[in-house]
Amino acid sequence: MAERFATTCLLDIDMMLNRRTISFFCGLGIFLLLGAQVAGKGSTPRLNLISPRGVERGSEHVLRFSGERLSGTQQIFLYAPGVEVIDIEQIDNQNVDVRVKVESNCRLGEHIAQIRTTRGISDFRSFFVGDMPHHNEVEPNNELQNAQPIELNNTILGVVDVEDVDIFKLSCEQGQRLNVEIEAVRLGTTLDSFIAVVDENNFELAISDDSRFATQDGLISLSIPKDGNYFVLVRDASYGGQKNGHYRLHVGNFPRPQVAFPPGGQPGQELEIEFLDTAGNAKTEKIKVASEPDFRPGIFVTDENGTTPSPVAFRISELENFVEAEPNNDRKDVTDVHTAPCAFNGVIGQAGDYDYFRFTARKGENLDVECFARRLRSGLDPVINIFDEKGKHIVGDDDARRPDCYLRFDVPADGDYFVRVRDHLDLGEPTFVYRIELSRVAPSLSISIPRVDRYSQLRQKICVPQGNRFATMISAVRSNFSGKLKLNDAQWPAGITVDTEPMAANLNLVPVVFSAAKDAPLSGSLVDLKASHVDDNKNIVGNFSIVSDFVLGNPNNAVYFTSSVDKLACAVTKRVPFSVDIVQPKVPVVRNGSINLKIVVNRDEGFDKPINVQFPFRPPGIGTRPQVQIKEGQTEGIYALNANGSAPIGKWPVYVIAQASVSGPVWVSSRLAKLDIAEPFVIAEMNRTVCERGKSANVFCKLKHRKKFEGEATAELLGVPPHIEIPKLTFTSDTTELNFPVTTSEQSPLGKHKGLFCRVTIHQDGEQIVSNAGRSELHINPVSVQSVVKDAPKPAKAKPMSRLEQLRAKRQESSGK
Repeated sequence: MAERFATTCLLDIDMMLNRRTISFFCGLGIFLLLGAQVAGKGSTPRLNLISPRGVERGSEHVLRFSGERLSGTQQIFLYAPGVEVIDIEQIDNQNVDVRVKVESNCRLGEHIAQIRTTRGISDFRSFFVGDMPHHNEVEPNNELQNAQPIELNNTILGVVDVEDVDIFKLSCEQGQRLNVEIEAVRLGTTLDSFIAVVDENNFELAISDDSRFATQDGLISLSIPKDGNYFVLVRDASYGGQKNGHYRLHVGNFPRPQVAFPPGGQPGQELEIEFLDTAGNAKTEKIKVASEPDFRPGIFVTDENGTTPSPVAFRISELENFVEAEPNNDRKDVTDVHTAPCAFNGVIGQAGDYDYFRFTARKGENLDVECFARRLRSGLDPVINIFDEKGKHIVGDDDARRPDCYLRFDVPADGDYFVRVRDHLDLGEPTFVYRIELSRVAPSLSISIPRVDRYSQLRQKICVPQGNRFATMISAVRSNFSGKLKLNDAQWPAGITVDTEPMAANLNLVPVVFSAAKDAPLSGSLVDLKASHVDDNKNIVGNFSIVSDFVLGNPNNAVYFTSSVDKLACAVTKRVPFSVDIVQPKVPVVRNGSINLKIVVNRDEGFDKPINVQFPFRPPGIGTRPQVQIKEGQTEGIYALNANGSAPIGKWPVYVIAQASVSGPVWVSSRLAKLDIAEPFVIAEMNRTVCERGKSANVFCKLKHRKKFEGEATAELLGVPPHIEIPKLTFTSDTTELNFPVTTSEQSPLGKHKGLFCRVTIHQDGEQIVSNAGRSELHINPVSVQSVVKDAPKPAKAKPMSRLEQLRAKRQESSGK
């Protein structure tokens, strides 16, 4: 069962850094991802902002959707019930006005929306639903003298522009509780807000920059000292601001608890929950826990003064729920024994407080032990430890969930055990609530579409042109199990069919190709996509979700705010003037080999723009370049793939995806093709060869045939240094040896040349099977002294003299004397 937390998915920066550090970083800058995409890489269309940022439930409102390429808007996707689209008015290419009816029982908090046009689906963005009346900020309001009058229990929608300060005036009575909460970063906007409450003399009664409850947003709760007028100030923490600095300011005496105790329960369970605020005030209500965990669960507390503007975090789990019973500071004081799996709820209420819980477990059980504290907006920095019945420490954890805790407990023997929780610094407060969940290790599965761009939702929705195709990768996260996965049947828009294969047990990715019929209607829907183990008896099912970073900031583009959706947006879009496909190869790519995939493009007459082609899914061991371009007017291209020596044998589904500009970037894909990875047909064992420069030698190869082939193959030595000649050789399946003659020259480089390898090319079905069959070394040495002497010209031997010649020579010698 999916178990998630509060309304927004803010990264708990204040859990990792102190507040001063956060303020410093925020002063350096927080920025939206609305314009972070590189031009040309954005989706078509593109949604940047929904305004106003909040609306009141129980009434009708006009929301303006602003962005790029919004012409032809046909539908608004809404991810939660309670908001009905009544009318869509196209203002221009950048703006669409949408009239909505917000039901009186609509879920409070963040709502996600997307635009579907005839050309595609936008990024998803948020707007918020509140319970109090909403009013717009009215300028000028930057001085106490011109402060904007407001009433209690209202929500103000405003923008902090550059060096702007917004001031609001209200009348309060002595002893009245005044709560001020601002939503800024939680709206997915750029404002690092600062709020303050001052009296008529401009004396500060309370200020807030960051808060434990709202992280980067501020929260003030104070008791009014006397009757009179008071002022609420809103500005950027560093006196910055910009046109995207939107905020929702909630001012009133509505309830504003920060934590709940117990902070979790079972679905459908009735619980008495104590809600605590920063001042230590507590209010107890009987709450019925939701029957099913909402995608954004949390409790909105209501009293006679109104409803909390944002929810109190609350865990929903099937685990049996228990609350601590004091005294439990020592394990010897704990008498209640509970059987794991179960959940314990408690409070580290004062400094030095330790809480022990006793549970029974059996040998061989594997338990996930997880402590929730900061994720429940508690101030506790928890540390957990597990002890056996005699007090011997077994295992512990501090910050596995940064700064919450998690550990895996392998039960060593039948018996009773203790889990202890404390604060890392031995601090304690009444709001230091926590929840420890002991659950049996069980299989879990989730699926998503991996990001192809760090700063956008590029290609994370399915837009299929009529008569064409679009493909994506589906990624899976398996926990505590292995095996093949399959996509479950889903209700796709009319005219769309899906082609995919089971995800291999050793992979976490699988390609999926969506095809739309030529006559498919222009329509779309949010698809509840699931995946499961191929063996239905294992009953392992995973849900789909996508998380998008809405706000980044310093340092190093840290994520300050995210939002997520749990359905896949899918649509049939207008026909585009090109399509691509892979020519199915007739031959395999062999290990240590390569193959050229032929890509063909079908262009409408007159469409000659360049097309960029990518190869997104690479089976293990397959390498290639990031993309190739089919140039203007061309209809074919080659995508070269290489297989390493450990590429897994088998047939793998592959596809290419292509992008061209058609009034904005458009993506289409090929069909699924099969890439057959096979063993090489032949392997060459090659000895090291030594040759003197200017001489000749032979490179000897012993061939080992693993598979027969028809006809003649070609072998050539590559990686050969310059000024060396080695001819190609041909051979057949019956050839067992090859001798490559090597001819060097006086210019051939001396030394060890280790890059020599034998490339074999086999012709089959009109295509080539290319592999690197073996490697060798060629050593070129200088000419040796022995060779010089041996090759030097020898003097001619003297011819023996006859007897007569000897007598004549003797006479001449005597006469000379």
